[in-house]
Amino acid sequence: MTTINPMISNEFDIEYNVTTTVTDLNAVASEVSKLKLRLDQAQLSYRDAALKSRREIVILKRLISRLSAACRGLDHELDQKLIALRQELEQNQDISKILPRLAVVERLVSRLANFAERENQDLSRHISRSSEVLHQMHSLPAQLKRELTQALSQPGESLSQTHQQVYRLLAFYERAVKLLSTQESDASQTAVDLDVQLKLTHDLQHLITELDFDGETGDKLQTIRNRLLTGVTPSALLEIVLDILRLVLDGTHQERRASQQFLDNVHGELATLQKTTQQSAEQSQTIYEHRSGMTTELADLAQQIRTGLKERQSLDSWRPELTAMTKELLILAERNRALEKREQALLEQLHYNESKIISLYEQTQDYRKRLQDQEQRMFLDNLTRVYNRAAFHDRLNHEYQRWLRNQHPLCVALVDIDEFKKINTSFGHAAGDKILKIIARAIRQQLSPTDFIARFSDDAFMLILPETDEETRNKRLGCIREAIVKLPFRFRDKNVTISVSIGATLFEANDTPPDIIERTEKALISARSAGNNRILWIA
Repeated sequence: MTTINPMISNEFDIEYNVTTTVTDLNAVASEVSKLKLRLDQAQLSYRDAALKSRREIVILKRLISRLSAACRGLDHELDQKLIALRQELEQNQDISKILPRLAVVERLVSRLANFAERENQDLSRHISRSSEVLHQMHSLPAQLKRELTQALSQPGESLSQTHQQVYRLLAFYERAVKLLSTQESDASQTAVDLDVQLKLTHDLQHLITELDFDGETGDKLQTIRNRLLTGVTPSALLEIVLDILRLVLDGTHQERRASQQFLDNVHGELATLQKTTQQSAEQSQTIYEHRSGMTTELADLAQQIRTGLKERQSLDSWRPELTAMTKELLILAERNRALEKREQALLEQLHYNESKIISLYEQTQDYRKRLQDQEQRMFLDNLTRVYNRAAFHDRLNHEYQRWLRNQHPLCVALVDIDEFKKINTSFGHAAGDKILKIIARAIRQQLSPTDFIARFSDDAFMLILPETDEETRNKRLGCIREAIVKLPFRFRDKNVTISVSIGATLFEANDTPPDIIERTEKALISARSAGNNRILWIA
């Protein structure tokens, strides 16, 4: 039997133990390296999520700023709050600091809705008083009373900016009632009543021209306007006023519902985005704090392992501490996986917020475009598609201010169709409308890009010719007159020649826009007195 030297056996055991400990340390170091790599990756993911969150907050700020600009003019106090909110957004304030202002704006929007409802109630009372005036008139036809009751049986709603127009229509309605009662009570007032009726008819025509409704409501208003052009009896005028009132209420009700629905949608989306953004910010801060704590703990463990490898002589005595540190590393790994799941949920929420912001932004852009189109239509004449009288006054004031500064030649001319009422009587108002469209187009073709044309009345157009010398403006007005005479009109198998008379003047000395308008009207009267198809200048 062979005997082993005890000294050789002890050396072998020590070498085996050292080899095993080094293997364990290598495994621990490998696990630490893996955890550090995963931690670095997690930190990169968090940084990317934080950058994305900041970008979405920037998008949200821009959206809120544009929405505040779109809502401008609805209410004075709301305007002030929106201006302050927009200024803070432009100064890149932290989104969490402006959340209280968003809550204030939300309350103001709700209050504005209640204010609009009160205004509608006031309007309903006004309509009710007007209806009582009609019901107290014994001579009013029973059919008309039934139609009045039916028209006012439904509660009316309207936009605040059209309330004044409705009040004016109600005033015209009461004037029509007074017209009918005075005709019955005093026959000597017939001529005066006729003047009132004619003025009321003309005012209604002008109001219909200024109203901007699309679809079936707009078509019905144009039909009523054509009926007014042919002349109506006092009783028919009352029916027409009621029809106009009903159409205006229906049209404004539809527009108000569409606007209210849009504002409610925006309000709800903003409230949701505000809540989710605040939650995302809080979650990001929590994840950041956890990450910082884990980084500190991992750094401490790594430092302990590094110090132990350098200072410890016997690894056996260090094994319990290594085991404890390994458990801490495993706990850190589990915490890291839990943070990864929370980060993934946060990223999904941020993606959802981004899609909602993009959708809401597209909705506001579409609504803004519709508002711009509506604003543009407000300055266009519905029939001829040239500018209307309101647009003419705005442009004339603008050119007047330029004339005051530069003193360049500024010409204004009034173009009126000769014997237009006779054309309507002979061939119908459909033919008259066609003539107006064609003549408006013909005039526009003779003007330069800097010139301006607007429909001033039923059969007259105002022209503004800025910065044109005498030869140019005379030639341009002459070309307009000659082009219209050459237009090939044919109605009921008859060739019809249409001509225009033109009154023109220039801004001089202390002239103001009202002076110029009055002078062009005088020039037109003088031109027509001298005969059709003439141009007359007056200073």
